[in-house]
Amino acid sequence: MRDLKFFVIALLLCALTSCSLETDVTPEPVDTTPKKSYTILYYSCSSGLDNAIEPFFEQVKQLDIPEHINVVGQVKWNDGNVERFVYNHLSDRANLDSFADVEYRVDDPENLAAFITWARTEAPADEYVMVFCGHGNAYQPAFDSLTRGILRDDNFPSTPYLGIGDICEAFDIAGVKDDNKFALTMMVCCLMNTLEYSTELMPYTDYYLASGHVTVATSRELYNLIDGFIQHGQDEDAIVNAVEYAVEADYAEVDHINVQETTLTKTARLKKLNKNIASFVGVLNTLYAEQVILGESAMLEKHGFTTSVIDQALAESYYYLQPYLDAGGDTSRWYQCSYSYDIVDIAHRVAEATGNESLLLYASEIETYAAEAILYQHSHNLDKPLFHGVTLVNGEEWEELRFEDANYYDLAFDKATGWSSLLKLNKAQFKHEIK
Repeated sequence: MRDLKFFVIALLLCALTSCSLETDVTPEPVDTTPKKSYTILYYSCSSGLDNAIEPFFEQVKQLDIPEHINVVGQVKWNDGNVERFVYNHLSDRANLDSFADVEYRVDDPENLAAFITWARTEAPADEYVMVFCGHGNAYQPAFDSLTRGILRDDNFPSTPYLGIGDICEAFDIAGVKDDNKFALTMMVCCLMNTLEYSTELMPYTDYYLASGHVTVATSRELYNLIDGFIQHGQDEDAIVNAVEYAVEADYAEVDHINVQETTLTKTARLKKLNKNIASFVGVLNTLYAEQVILGESAMLEKHGFTTSVIDQALAESYYYLQPYLDAGGDTSRWYQCSYSYDIVDIAHRVAEATGNESLLLYASEIETYAAEAILYQHSHNLDKPLFHGVTLVNGEEWEELRFEDANYYDLAFDKATGWSSLLKLNKAQFKHEIK
């Protein structure tokens, strides 16, 4: 009887063990959720950059583009020929399709809108990324056409630019807003990390990627960005991780000789930053107006400083890049003439020079909200990275450099902050070498 008991127990143990083994080898459920898809739109006018752009088309042929990634683009070459392409897992990527000739206007908002509509129809996706590639020149009315150049077309005698107003108009025509806004807008163009541009694009893009300095003219930025979305497009922080991957890869592969940085901004967070800039400007405007009424002596007695202290601080902020130039940095006209400088640096210099409690408070808030808006930043040869650039000129230069003609008042940044009022009031001696 005892042997029978042991036999039954043994059978039960074997049965339990078998069940346990069968449970362990049950395959995990397969995730059949479709991957988030991306379409990257590339809009370029080479204007002398053919040699820099052409390698991309060879590089991308080697890239294993998965089903959920599309790259669509349009390039106007030096000879005026305009070509389009669609690269995805189905395309052979052998040729570009001729689309238009030299008369095609890159700076026409209708043309850019038509490209966007074509791209989204040709390659629909969950998220869209807009990339502009060409020459950038910040907000410099004295040197370029009043459209404020982002893409320059050398095929026309007047050298027209696609400007920020043209881009916003095109985005409106193409319905790029609200639920249809771009996940990311990237400027492979020089000097584009300014509040004048990023604020303008707030309604149209969730993230903004640009450099406040001179970008290296290579095609790797786009190639690495595509690879970044292939590697990280399904991450929770997909945009940030894809951009970080792309930028780090780009800097690792290219010999960067310029002082520069690359900054990724969360555009929605610029609202608080601009609100504090407006408060900062309001205090400064009041101080300038007060000195006109009181005179310098009474102003000094009341506040312990005159507006000349503000002017001096502004002038010193303008030159915060000068040590890098003296150390052998790039001495092209961008650095000789550009007047777009770090808002955090400006605010702190003015606040600390005056000791004014309100200015000190707003300078601290400006730094806090500028840092919150920046999700990723890579700087090269800069001990002090640029946060967000703003224009600095004095009242005399306001007219001389044609800011009135360039409709600075129409910018969303100026409407939000009143920055132009400070530009017209200050008397800082900026030494722009206009050529």
